[in-house]
Amino acid sequence: MALPLVDKIERDLSNGTSWLVVLAAIARSSEPVHGYEIARQLSEESPEGLNFKQGTLYPMLRTMEAEGLISSTLVPSNEGPARKCFRLTADGRRTLSAWIRLWKDTDRWVNRVISGTGLTGGSNVR
Repeated sequence: MALPLVDKIERDLSNGTSWLVVLAAIARSSEPVHGYEIARQLSEESPEGLNFKQGTLYPMLRTMEAEGLISSTLVPSNEGPARKCFRLTADGRRTLSAWIRLWKDTDRWVNRVISGTGLTGGSNVR
């Protein structure tokens, strides 16, 4: 049986990191990247038990574009209508760089604090 609080913490953590991983997925592509490709990459790379929900991606991309973090272009497709593809803007790169620094600092801090608990965080959590 899953612990309700663990499920809430998992949702909160996922919500807090989704923007970071989406911006990073866009940044590592040398060409504008389609939303489906972003979702595919993130789903393939997510650790067991964590899922990237594709349904949240497109609203997130629209908000990122409205905030000036990404820009979009329509790219012709042989398989149907043109696809909306995304790339980071200069503001998006600066924001991602700052977020990566913050993530690394947070990761070091959290790992320092939890290392003294004696708990492994393995499958016995649920």
